[in-house]
Formats: sequence, C-alpha cells, structure tokens
Amino acid sequence: MADGGWQMALGRMADGGWQMAMGLMADGGWQMAEETNGVPRFPRHPPSAIRHLILAILLFAATASAAPQDWVGPRVRIGDDPSWSSPTLDDSSWTLMEIEQVPQAKDALWMRWRIDLTNYKRAPGKPFGIYFAAMASHEIYWDGELLGRGGVVGRTKETEIAGPIEAHYHVPDRLATLAPHIVAIRASAFHRGFSPVRGYWALIVGNYDKLLAYQRGWADLAVIALSGIVLTAVFAFAMFWLARRDRSFLLLGTLCLTAAALLIAESWRPLFGYTYDWHIVRLRFIVALSAITGVQLVALVVTRFPHRLGRAVVIATTIACSVLPWIPRGWDPKSTYVFELTFVTATAWAAWSVWRRMHGSVLALVGVGSATVALFLQPWYWADYFLYFALNFVFVCLLSSHALEVRREQHQKARLELEMLRRHLQPHFLMNTLTALSEWIEEDPKTAVKMIESLSDELRILGAMSTRTLVSAAEELSLCRSHLANMSLRKDVAYSLEVEGVDVDRQVPPAMFHTLVENAITHAPAGAITLRLSARNDHHRTHYIFESPAGSEESGNGGGTKYIEARLREAWGERWTFQQGRAGAMWRTEIVVPS
Repeated sequence: MADGGWQMALGRMADGGWQMAMGLMADGGWQMAEETNGVPRFPRHPPSAIRHLILAILLFAATASAAPQDWVGPRVRIGDDPSWSSPTLDDSSWTLMEIEQVPQAKDALWMRWRIDLTNYKRAPGKPFGIYFAAMASHEIYWDGELLGRGGVVGRTKETEIAGPIEAHYHVPDRLATLAPHIVAIRASAFHRGFSPVRGYWALIVGNYDKLLAYQRGWADLAVIALSGIVLTAVFAFAMFWLARRDRSFLLLGTLCLTAAALLIAESWRPLFGYTYDWHIVRLRFIVALSAITGVQLVALVVTRFPHRLGRAVVIATTIACSVLPWIPRGWDPKSTYVFELTFVTATAWAAWSVWRRMHGSVLALVGVGSATVALFLQPWYWADYFLYFALNFVFVCLLSSHALEVRREQHQKARLELEMLRRHLQPHFLMNTLTALSEWIEEDPKTAVKMIESLSDELRILGAMSTRTLVSAAEELSLCRSHLANMSLRKDVAYSLEVEGVDVDRQVPPAMFHTLVENAITHAPAGAITLRLSARNDHHRTHYIFESPAGSEESGNGGGTKYIEARLREAWGERWTFQQGRAGAMWRTEIVVPS
C-alpha cells in the first residue's frame, strides 16, 4: 500500500455495532476489512452512501495507492512462553480466528500475524508504525524484538497492571523492511469489569503519522460539535436570566450541558485515552448521559408546548429510559434504544403541537424530526457520527422557535398593557366618573374628595402593574377595592368584596380579578351587591372561584373574558383553565392555575 495508506484493519467495535474501516471511532475499535485489489471490502454489513462519504473524507489525504496484501492470522494460543515471540516458531497448530473472536482467557494468551510488506510502497523519510486496540494489557513483538508494552501482562489479576486501551508504536526502519514479518502480541485481560462481546479490536500497521492523525481528526470533529452546543447553552442561560419565569430556556441550557458532557465522554478515548479497566466506567457514563439527554429533550419539548398530559409523558419516558439500559445486550445498543425512544417521543409531541397550532411548533418538529429520521436511517452509526451535529441542529431549531415565540409574546404583552389601560381609561368610564364627581362636588365636597382619592388609587395601581406579567394577589385585591369604592361613590350603591382563602403573596396576572369585578358590576342587578372571591389548593394547582349576582345580559364571551384568557396564556402557557356560567341566581367563574 502507498505510504500514508493503511496496511490492514482487523476487528469490530468494542461491544455492539460496527466500526468504520480505518477510521477511529469514539466507542470501539476497527471494522473488519479485507482487501481485494487494494480496496477495502466488508464481508458483512455493507456501508451506506453516507458511510462511504465519511470514509472518503477521512482517507482522502492518506490513501494514494494500494497493493494486495496477504495476511494470515491471528493465530491464537492460551498460555505463556517467551519463545512464542520468535519469528521461526511453528504456530501451525495454533487456532486461526478473527481478532474479534479472541476469547477472554483465564491466563495470558498470545496472538501472531504473518504480514507481507513485500509490495508495500513507502515514501522516503516517512515513519512506520503499528496500532493496537484492545481491552487488555499487552507486549508487542516485531520479528521477535519487543516494540513496546502497555501495562504489565500477568497470568493472574494480581500480577497484571491494566494497559492503555489504544497504543501506537514506532517500528524502526531496520525492522520495517519490504519482506514478510511476524507480529506477536502477548496479552492478558483480568481488569475489564464485564464480559464484552469483543475484547480485541484492531491491529493496524502503516504510516505512523497517519495513525496518530486520524485519532486527532475525530477529536477535531468533536470539538467543532462541542463548540456549537456550548454556545447554545450560554445563549439559553442568558435568555433565562433575562426572563426567569421561562423554564424552557433553563431546560435548553441544561440539556446542552448534558449533551456536551456526553460528547466529552464519547470523545475521551481519542482525545485523552485511558487504561482499559476504565472502559466499562466510560460506557456506563455514556449510557447514563444518553438517557438523561433524551429525557431532557422530551421535557424541553413538553414544557415548550405544554398540555395536561405532559407530566405523565415525561414520567413515563424517564421510567422507560431507566429500564432500557438493563437490557442484556451490548452497550452501544443501549444508547441507541434510549435515543430511539426519546427522539420518537419528542417528535410525536412536536407533531401533535403542530396539529394543535401552537406557535413555534413547526420549527421544533423540523429539528427533532430530522434528527429522528437520521437516527432510524443509521441507527448503529448515528450515536458516533451524527448525534452531535444532529443535536446542534435540534438546538438551533428549538432556540429559533423559542426566540420567535418570545418576540411574539413581547408584542402580545405590549398589546395587553394597552388593552388594560384602554379598558379602564375609556372615554365612557371617564365621562361617567367626572359627571358623578361634579355632582358630588356641588352636593357633598367630602364625598367628592373620597371619590378623587379612590380614583387616584385605582389609576396609580393600574399604572404600576401595567408592564408586569404577574403581580401579587395583595396588589390585585387593593385594585379591586379601590374600584369598588369608586363605583360605590359614583353610583351611590354599596358594593363589597368578600375574600376567603386567597394567599395575598401568590402571583396572579394583573387586573384579572379587577376585570371580574368590573364585569360583575356592569351586569349586576340594581341595588347593593356582595361579590365573593375564594381560593383553594389542590395537587399543585390553585382554584380561584368568583361569584356575583347573575344579570340578564351576561354571556361570558365579551372583551373581559378574552383579556383574562390572554393574560393567563401569557403567564402559564396552556397550563390553566377558565370556566364560567350561571349557578342558580349567581354567576360563577372558576380559574385554575399552577401553584
């Protein structure tokens, strides 16, 4: 093979799934590749067009030409004898198998390959090297000469010291001659902590610089994806700081941090490496972070497009993601099943939100839907190659959707502020108030002064709360009493409000109770009336019940009702109910909001 190319790649990924040939992957070794006329071919699981594209990009700079190679091995024997490294050893009685089939022995074992470099075309001055990946400690011999050690090989757990999961060694020029050679590996694996499907993954020889460069290439891709995720997290937290009531930004920020942690865990092997006894720890972290990422994604979409079923969906998803990792299969399928479950759930919820015509749901569906399609097209490669860029796309779509929604809410808020002031400063209201005031000035100046004070209090409170999304119930009740005092003086009728069980510190939309009081007075029968407002808590919800004498013209579909609904939607999305109607001689309104 031409210098800069790859001599041979043997092995599949660590535990489930298939690795890309001659391209380093975050979780597992190397795909089984045979060469026909110098071109790698795959005996099983042929690569898709996408996989071919990735392979072409990774190999473009390295592969110039190739020559057929004749590989024999590995031949494997359990036991230990220093003479087994000798190139003259007759190993014909050893078991010939694929590297992925090498067992986890209760002793040391040896593997031997016959490598023919006769037709290898090596550019002058280019170093030659060897790459070995396995969950095992090892010693590597080239034609009987020790190239290097990874850890300490032992015949028992007590005598073995875990070695690196991946190792690169330079082969001296005097050994890398254009001739047949014997590569012998002495290995032991007592510190794995589990029984993997495959514990030995790859032996590759070729350009030493390229062996290192491909590892770095994957790390660069990971850093690119990580930078986008981190920037999204920073922006989301900044938006949450500016609008603290909006939990969607907080959830998006924490989701980005979890996804970043998952990316770091996946990339830890090519970036930093570790001894093989830590591999099971990393796999467990990856599965746990995959489950948390998936659940957070579902929670974000449910929070972004709320419905009363949302809590149940998030709980069910959490339970399912807690159960899936216990399925007795390889570690890669565990993460894949978790992502399939959570992305399908998020996509279904986004699609339902589109059907419900919720603002911003189309962009959310485009983001999570595209990622879900990619997942099912490439389920075994998605977590390693596409996940992080898919998450970046999802985050951008969700963030854009939410930014557009925030802009719409700001416009709506401005409209509501104007609507609140317009409703209470309309010419009809001012004309009647001033007419009554002029009469009281002539008949009873003291009463006129009281009316001016009550009107002043009402307008002052309205001005103070007009720009706020939520106010305390104490402020709202003060506004209601000022209005009742003003209307009692204006109409010379006794109006009163009885309050029971209302927590004055609880937050409510501005002018919500005030609008109910206004409507009640507008439609009330002649004479003195008593209005009643009560509250009770039930399962993290607060029920507000307002009762007033029923008038003959009440319909419950006027401007006051629309204003209250808009304010409730601004404060709590869709997590509220508003019902009203006749109850005997009374007009009864019930508003239920989160506690």
